[in-house]
Amino acid sequence: MKTAAELQTLANVAEERGDYAKAARLHQKALTKMEKQVGLDQPELLEYLFNLGMIKYALDQKEAAETAFTRQLDILLQYYPEEHMDVIELRQIITEIHANEEEVAVHPLKITA
Repeated sequence: MKTAAELQTLANVAEERGDYAKAARLHQKALTKMEKQVGLDQPELLEYLFNLGMIKYALDQKEAAETAFTRQLDILLQYYPEEHMDVIELRQIITEIHANEEEVAVHPLKITA
């Protein structure tokens, strides 16, 4: 049985090969395994949540990406102030996800014959 770190390494390899669906599955498995080891709100999860969020975003699964990033932000805020660069970066990523959703809603596709 593979460790969370081994699963994450395999996910990174799949991602480098362009197999984002497989990478997403492996990142999710790695996160689940790490959660079982350390609990649901521990700083050890930060890297796993970030990787999962990024791959979900790459797969255009914005809601799942936002969920991972928001959970990561909640954990970060237990240990760091709002001014910490990781907190600021995550807030920017979450804002970007929302901006992209609004952009799609504001600019409907034009169908031409």
